Amino acid sequence: MVLTWRERLFQEPEWTEFKRWPFLNSQTLPVEKRRRYLTNARIVAAILDGRPVKSVAESFNVTPGRVSQLMDRCLAGEEDTPPALTTGLIPHQRLKTSSRRAALGTLSKPAGDRCGFQYLLATVPGLSDYLMTQIRANVRRNKNGQNLTPRRFHASFIAYLNDQDWPKDTYPFTSSSLGYESCRRFLKRSLIDLQMPKEHQRVIGPKTMPVCAFQEIHIDEAHIDCKGAAAVVLHDQMKPLRLGRISLLLARDVGTGCYLAATIALSVHPNSADVLALLEQLVQPWEPLTLTAPGLSYSAGAGFPSALGESFCRPTFGIVRLDNALAHLSHQVRRMVCDYLSATANFGLSKNPKARALIEQAFRRLNLDIHRFPSTTGSHPNDPLREPSKLQKNPPFVSLRALEEAISVLLTEYNLSPLANQGGITPLEQMQHQMTNHLLPLRASNLGPGLGPYQRSQVVTVRKGFKAEAPRVNFEGCQYSGSALNSADLLNQKVTVLFDIRDIRSLQALTLDGRPLGVVQAPRTWMRFAHSVSLRKRINHLVRQNVVSRRDPLGGFFDYMLAHRHLPKEALSLLKLAQLMPEEDTLSSEEARDRMPNPKNDSALKQALERLPDWNPDMAKNRR
Repeated sequence: MVLTWRERLFQEPEWTEFKRWPFLNSQTLPVEKRRRYLTNARIVAAILDGRPVKSVAESFNVTPGRVSQLMDRCLAGEEDTPPALTTGLIPHQRLKTSSRRAALGTLSKPAGDRCGFQYLLATVPGLSDYLMTQIRANVRRNKNGQNLTPRRFHASFIAYLNDQDWPKDTYPFTSSSLGYESCRRFLKRSLIDLQMPKEHQRVIGPKTMPVCAFQEIHIDEAHIDCKGAAAVVLHDQMKPLRLGRISLLLARDVGTGCYLAATIALSVHPNSADVLALLEQLVQPWEPLTLTAPGLSYSAGAGFPSALGESFCRPTFGIVRLDNALAHLSHQVRRMVCDYLSATANFGLSKNPKARALIEQAFRRLNLDIHRFPSTTGSHPNDPLREPSKLQKNPPFVSLRALEEAISVLLTEYNLSPLANQGGITPLEQMQHQMTNHLLPLRASNLGPGLGPYQRSQVVTVRKGFKAEAPRVNFEGCQYSGSALNSADLLNQKVTVLFDIRDIRSLQALTLDGRPLGVVQAPRTWMRFAHSVSLRKRINHLVRQNVVSRRDPLGGFFDYMLAHRHLPKEALSLLKLAQLMPEEDTLSSEEARDRMPNPKNDSALKQALERLPDWNPDMAKNRR
């Protein structure tokens, strides 16, 4: 409902006093508008004082219609919208967007074309969406779009109206230009609006920071801005290799600013197993590295809190904040945080690193020392500290071992640095004080039955072998068999297998009701050394591409990495494979003979074992 200025004053009597109107500084107006603004203000003030319209018009030498028009500009309008008030006193000020209320005219009953194009956008079904779709495709350079010009845009506008059977005796067909100028202005205005930079909505995080230890933990990973090197012994020759960038996973306590755990992933993108290794360090006693690099040493008392005693390994964590990385969103990480750490997993908002500003500050502080190495990648492509191109062809002089030791020393040294927000107390001292004097809850040492953090389960079907009569189960592209499945009742039945994602050479078989059956093992070609699920999938991918032989996939994969050891990524995978090998797989031939059972004490067997040479990579090639 549209109100006149008199009806507005009757319904909203607070506007009858001019001093309640919003203040507008007339000095901000141009000189040519300032005089007329002050005159309009005196006219409105006189009307609000109760003087008649004719008397005010005579006093200011204007017509009564001009006075009523001025009052309508300030007070008239829709009932549910606020009036213009002081803004209506500014001369030639547009108060609202022009719109058309009456229907469009025809050839027999002309009614003008004012705001006719906007009327079509609001009346013709789908016209606005059709035109904006073409404009967005032009701005985004869509392959299905076209390079729009005003003439092409106007042609599509007319073609759409013809498809909708729009009357030919109505606008725009009653205009000589068929609405060309309106289409051109609409296209230009829409292009400018879509090409304007869009700012992301600001997200304001909580201002109250936790003050208790273990109340909030920040976890994140970042690439180390330095590349290391490693030496590989091949054909009795040591060859240095350039390695790719590694990732550092770090956990930090918010209340005390103390670093709780850190682990290094030998890959650019850490997976869920790397995150589980970091979470496991929160509840395991920390052991310092054996420093071999010259000039590195731990300070007295340096370390992580888990090395201070059993109480520091069993705290109840409050909130564990992570980002939305796929490795963090895995079911195993969620179960580790919630079930084993008794904490709440908070993944935050996407693209909002300010919620974990403390851990981002830790990586920025660490890069100040990492950038001292000549092999650093720098903070940006134009960083003057970046490694020059003439040095990128040769391996860096910093080894991977020295880089890991330097990071370990730096992180433990930070825990002994006094913090200003902690009153000049070191993070370790603050944590020791809170654990001694505050009632911080501890986690139960016995977690009860259930899967471990690295264990997973899968339901498979027991099948009968193709060549042999031994039953088997299919898992990750291999056939597992064993005495646990040698039962006629299990054929074509489903069983549950438990496995460790770090080593899948053997599986624990159980019935669906939880009764243990025993252990099943992979074929002998997959039993040479321990390998994870991700490594098995990569090897199977190479086998399907005929890069690695099916007869010896592990040996072929090792040969493949040796042949591509000049690539930093493959050289890093070679070191990662060495870490997956347990100690029993890297024993010498003499230690292996000592551990091998020999109940019959056969002398011929002893002589045969003594003639066995040490294993080397050339054996895989000789067997071919």
